[in-house]
Amino acid sequence: MAMEASKDHAEEFVRTCISRTLGVPVHAHDDGSRQSMYDLEIRYPDRRAAPVEVTSDVDQRVASTLGTLHKMYDQNAWVALSLQLNWSLQAIQNPNLKQLKRHAETQLRALELAGLTEFESQQYGWPGDSEEVTVAVQTLARCGVERAHSARAPEVAQIWVHTTLGGGAWDGSAECIVQWINDFTADPHCADNLGKLAVPGATEGHLAVYAHMSAVPWGVWRALIDHHGSGVVPQGPPTLPLPITHLWLFPAPGDSTGMAYDPVVGWYRFETPEIEQVGS
Repeated sequence: MAMEASKDHAEEFVRTCISRTLGVPVHAHDDGSRQSMYDLEIRYPDRRAAPVEVTSDVDQRVASTLGTLHKMYDQNAWVALSLQLNWSLQAIQNPNLKQLKRHAETQLRALELAGLTEFESQQYGWPGDSEEVTVAVQTLARCGVERAHSARAPEVAQIWVHTTLGGGAWDGSAECIVQWINDFTADPHCADNLGKLAVPGATEGHLAVYAHMSAVPWGVWRALIDHHGSGVVPQGPPTLPLPITHLWLFPAPGDSTGMAYDPVVGWYRFETPEIEQVGS
């Protein structure tokens, strides 16, 4: 996680989910008292405790952009007193938020005066377009805006910014999750997590992964989010490097469900508590 507060929140959410799902206490373990401590500890009543590591597959630049939007602007929007319409801007993953905030209202006002209520950046700049419209659209495009549409403002006009996080086809199955997690756990960046899970005498090693739609294949995020409540899970087991034995997968932005893997039970879904999730 980019910020310590986000990391703490992520670990607490995972702790709550695992404890509720397994019905056993799960406690924070990494208190900073020494190096290479695993994040959480599952305390079974009848066998040895199990270590848990919490990590994420996320584009940190996108996460930073989303964090800035939430921090600077309520609901990703700001008031625009000179506009007559509410505008919704669809931007790239990493728009220049500072420049966008500086120029958006002026350029959208120019579009309103020209009678435009929507645009796509690639459709302007041709011969015949007015200079004011061309400049406005090109300025917004340089700030990362790809398209925009507007609606009547019932009171004071506002500008909303939405970033493009992902998209594509999904076949309705969850088989792509197996290949993704195999690749993710085999990547050298997971070496630190593997090292922390290598606890002498432990018979289980649990890895919890936040799968952010900005980084993972689209089908992985769609299968994890399970919008239609289909309960879809992979049919085959993953190939996990030791000491990982169990998985806890969380879509980010999240929903009301996650996906887990147990080498005895196989893949299954679990409910997540109704608290704000990381990346939402």
